[in-house]
Amino acid sequence: MTLAGGNRIPRSRPRLRRVLGSVGAAVISPVRQTLLFASLAATVLVVGLSRGAWNRQVWVEVTRSLRSVAVQSLGTAVGTGVLVGFVLVAQAVYWLGVTGQTGLIGPIIVLVLVREIIPILTGLIVFGRSGTATLIELGEARTRGWLHLYEMQGLDPLTLLILPRVLGFSIGAFCLATVFLLTTVVTGYLFAYALGLIAYSIWDFGELVLRALNASDFIVPPLKCLAIGFLVALACCATGLGRGGETDELQRLVPRGFVRSALAILLVNGLLDLVM
Repeated sequence: MTLAGGNRIPRSRPRLRRVLGSVGAAVISPVRQTLLFASLAATVLVVGLSRGAWNRQVWVEVTRSLRSVAVQSLGTAVGTGVLVGFVLVAQAVYWLGVTGQTGLIGPIIVLVLVREIIPILTGLIVFGRSGTATLIELGEARTRGWLHLYEMQGLDPLTLLILPRVLGFSIGAFCLATVFLLTTVVTGYLFAYALGLIAYSIWDFGELVLRALNASDFIVPPLKCLAIGFLVALACCATGLGRGGETDELQRLVPRGFVRSALAILLVNGLLDLVM
């Protein structure tokens, strides 16, 4: 294009526009997904607070989800607790004994184990044992016609599919974290006692840990576990129900759900550490 004075207006470069479009899409897509996830979480909370949502069928699904998380994952939590007890607690007792800082055993266990490791590993166990099953189950809901069937019957899929799993995962994560913590502490003490690293009783060892706890340690770690269970369930439900169709392979849902669940676990853990 030429102006009256003979000057030319430079044309937009297609390559630059494509680069800017790609960058914009890469930024907009995660923001959109985050906003959709936040709106879904808010909707679940609002629906969960309504009394009419909790009918008999919903409670049956809650019981099934709670059994899947708290009972079927119990062996995994105990086994992981034994490994962590040996690797972390026994090693901490050993090195603190070598440096003559045995008085820090309680604070170290509380700081590293109770506040950080237990909530994160519990979230990963919940996803690995129950979240993947939820991903596969709900990933077939659209392709097999479950959602369409619910709509024909006038039923709300959010109430029947998401709400029970969110509650079951939250309570189940708290129960698993409790078993995980007890197993880790007891195993760490037994290994340390068997190796001759400590000579006092398990009751004295437990008293060291309890003395290191403060008021927030009875609030923040349980709150972390409940929130992590909530968000892991929500991420798995949203990923499964968000499957595009037969063209979207079912095997891709698991890594996609894992990334979202891991980000949710780390986000909850970091935010609560900053707030509290």
